[in-house]
Amino acid sequence: MLPKKKKGFRKIIIGNETYNWRFSDSIEIRPEQDQSNRLEIDLGSFDPWLYVNDPENKPEEVAPRVVTPAFIRQAIENAIRLGWTIEAKNTLLKLNYRKGLFKVSEE
Repeated sequence: MLPKKKKGFRKIIIGNETYNWRFSDSIEIRPEQDQSNRLEIDLGSFDPWLYVNDPENKPEEVAPRVVTPAFIRQAIENAIRLGWTIEAKNTLLKLNYRKGLFKVSEE
C-alpha cells in the first residue's frame, strides 16, 4: 500500500531517517524531522518549445526521464556526501544532476 501524500510529497525511509520528496520542475526533498531544511535537485529540464526556431542552442536532453524512489535514495546519499546536514535548520542545498553526476549548484 502506498503512503498517503501530504501536499504532494511522498515519503521515503533511508536508514533510520524519513524524508519527504516531490517532483515538479526540480526535486524537493525535506527531512521529516525538520521541514525547513531542504534539498533541491535541478535535473536540467527545459521547455523544448522555446527552441523550436533555435535548434542550435537547444540544451542536451536530461536524464532521468522518470524519477524513481531509487533515484531519490541516490540523490539523498550524494547530498549527504556533498555536505548536506539533515540536522541543520533553515538551510537549502541545491544540487545539479547532469550526465549521471551530482554537483553542488553554483547559484
